[in-house]
Amino acid sequence: MSDVIGGLAVFAVVIAVGWVLVRAGAVPVGSDTVLTRLCFFAATPALLITTLAGADLAAVTSLGTAVAIGAELLGLVTAWCVHRCLLHRPVAEAMIGALASAYVNAANLGIPVLVLVLGDATAVAPILLLQLLVLTPLAFTVLDAVTRRGSPSRFATYTLPLRNPLVLAVLVGVLVNLSGFDLDAALRGHLAELLDTLGRIAVPLMMLSLGMSLAASRLRPPQNVAGAPKPGRAGGAEGTGGAAPRVVNVPPEPVHDAASRTALRWSVAWKLLVVPGLAVGLGLAAGLHGAALLMPVTTASLPTAQNVFMYASRYGVAKPLARDAVLLTTAGFVPVVLLAAAVL
Repeated sequence: MSDVIGGLAVFAVVIAVGWVLVRAGAVPVGSDTVLTRLCFFAATPALLITTLAGADLAAVTSLGTAVAIGAELLGLVTAWCVHRCLLHRPVAEAMIGALASAYVNAANLGIPVLVLVLGDATAVAPILLLQLLVLTPLAFTVLDAVTRRGSPSRFATYTLPLRNPLVLAVLVGVLVNLSGFDLDAALRGHLAELLDTLGRIAVPLMMLSLGMSLAASRLRPPQNVAGAPKPGRAGGAEGTGGAAPRVVNVPPEPVHDAASRTALRWSVAWKLLVVPGLAVGLGLAAGLHGAALLMPVTTASLPTAQNVFMYASRYGVAKPLARDAVLLTTAGFVPVVLLAAAVL
């Protein structure tokens, strides 16, 4: 478990760097938005292309992998029902809440965790493909349709996901894989080098963005700042000769209200308790035991992927929920995995 703890420590340090940069004033509040857009339009698409281009799309899924996929899909659907029907969240927020409850960190943490626990990370490939080829386009379809501005035609609405850079990157990566196109040979290797360079900065930028957003957030409603003019009073603060203090208009960071806090609790509990429980139930029903059952339970216990925070930031929906779900599930998944390994 030392490798996993070491990997988490690296992630924590990068997040802390982003937090310190904002708190120290080295970068302005709102810098996380710039990094998120850079990830969304450049770095993450490059990472997706290189990942899918080299993936084994014809990998035969075992019964354990099928159970893992079933647990994630069932967890996603049930979480969406909870957020939409029980918590009465808007459609877009319910989608982010469902993703935070079931969309796992398959690449960055899934691979080292499965290698450590099972000695082989092959099982994570179908999960990664499910998320990239099915869940991500599905989520974009909903988010693009719900958050669109104005009243474009139905054709424009339904084709929005096809113009999404991450969906296009998934399609390009699969096409490169199936066609056998050699990225390393294209443009004398410069194309592969370019994609690798952009792809390598995706995860660090997402981590920095996460820390910056956390530093700029206020979990309590904003209160009057000392020295600021209060509503209903003429003039400025005493001793200023009636001159109002200068106000810098910085867009406020989205904050938690009571409903958002409740949604966050449900998402974290669903990710760390319900989805692994679904994997146990489905696995036992399928006749899995021991190490064969540990695989789907381990993948189901993985924390919420940083991509969920990036999606929430890009679409301006439930950003605090996604941010804090990533942090809390990343902090809380290790005991769950350790317990599963000890029991199974």
